[in-house]
Amino acid sequence: MTKKKSLYISLYEKLKKQIIEGVYESNDKFPSKRQLSQHLSLSHTTIEHAYQLLLDEGFIYSKPRSGYYVSEIQSLPVTNSYPEISDILETDKTTQKNTYQYQFNLAEIDAEHFPSHLFKRYAKEVFEEDQLALLSKGSVQGEFNLRQQISHYLFNSRGVSCHPDQIIIASSTEQLLNMVTDLLKDSSFIIEQPSYPPIKHVLDKHRISYTQARVEKDGINIDEVFQKNNDILYITPSHQFPTGYVMSLKKRTQLIKWAQQKKERYIIEDDYDSEFRYFGKPIPALQNLDKKQKVIYISTFSKSLYPSCRMAYIVLPNKLLKLFREMKYVESNTVPVHLQHMVAQFMATGSFERHLNKMRRIYKNKLTFILEKLTPYKGQLKIEGALTGMHFTLVVKNNLTLNECIKRTKKCNLKLTPYPYSNKKAQPPTFLIGFGGIPEEKLEKHVNALIKALTV
Repeated sequence: MTKKKSLYISLYEKLKKQIIEGVYESNDKFPSKRQLSQHLSLSHTTIEHAYQLLLDEGFIYSKPRSGYYVSEIQSLPVTNSYPEISDILETDKTTQKNTYQYQFNLAEIDAEHFPSHLFKRYAKEVFEEDQLALLSKGSVQGEFNLRQQISHYLFNSRGVSCHPDQIIIASSTEQLLNMVTDLLKDSSFIIEQPSYPPIKHVLDKHRISYTQARVEKDGINIDEVFQKNNDILYITPSHQFPTGYVMSLKKRTQLIKWAQQKKERYIIEDDYDSEFRYFGKPIPALQNLDKKQKVIYISTFSKSLYPSCRMAYIVLPNKLLKLFREMKYVESNTVPVHLQHMVAQFMATGSFERHLNKMRRIYKNKLTFILEKLTPYKGQLKIEGALTGMHFTLVVKNNLTLNECIKRTKKCNLKLTPYPYSNKKAQPPTFLIGFGGIPEEKLEKHVNALIKALTV
């Protein structure tokens, strides 16, 4: 991670360091969000985001109506040198000073077109109605009305066939992956190379063995999957991260047959940002081909709604659902009940579908504009993975080195994300280009800066 980091990330790292080094002991009561907010003069939102990361990674756990407690972890040697909170605040000031004029960031949405007025109305309806159930902690799997709406949506949009009872709602993909690893104890994994960072993080944290199979332009290398003895395959077939490649139907059917050969085999299909396909016929989810319940389907609302919504969901095969319900300890649902009802209402009224249709047009227009502006430079800039999703990869083919590209982007006041998985010496510079969060009226200047920085 670079020195320029968000305030909540800095706070999270300092708190995590204190837990690891033994400042807090296992099962110690952790400061409440309100207490820490007042003590450090930080916003409640900053504290909440930092605590959520600690929760997701298992450093703290919550008890209903009691608060937060430190998890049982192995303490490391104490250094007796802890930075003051002023250092954290100073880091945030530095971040603010070094913002770029032009940014092609990943994981950002076009917030200008979000229907805030509808969510205000749904929030008002939720809190005005005499619903005492909203004051309780809610279902462990998530509110049934939201799971029902998700079930309808998945069937109509992604071809995913499931009952609401098979759906579990959580605050993040990473939290769901943690749960899946608990269900699939003693299993070994196959993941993509390159891969989506959260899956490696979860497997490393739980010390679960895994191997990797190369990603090709039509999806994961099938021969490498077949040659391995691992049982669980994690893939992002509809828009592979980070390459943006879409898996072919042939490979999808081959993987389904592979999973059906042994009862302990499963495929985890992460279908993130699959709602946004701009060119060609929409491709149904891999789960659509599965007739023997061998696919575990995961997706999120972070792109279709907004990132801070903190809401993801999983569809479990019936066998794993039974195991989930037999687990001795299941963490309480971490998504606020009232927010679940608001999203359910948003979906039930048809507003969610209308919003997605609108955003598809907006993102497609943005992507088309960028592609057309870059067309005259196709001899220098190669575009890959631009059929779907909210990012694509850009390969610089004009003999500029990665260091030269980075220096040129800084001169143009431009922020780009280098492709993090390539051999810097052997391969041409490659960047991940996220376009979702760029305002339409600023898009042309962003693309001009991109062209100026990366072409000769």
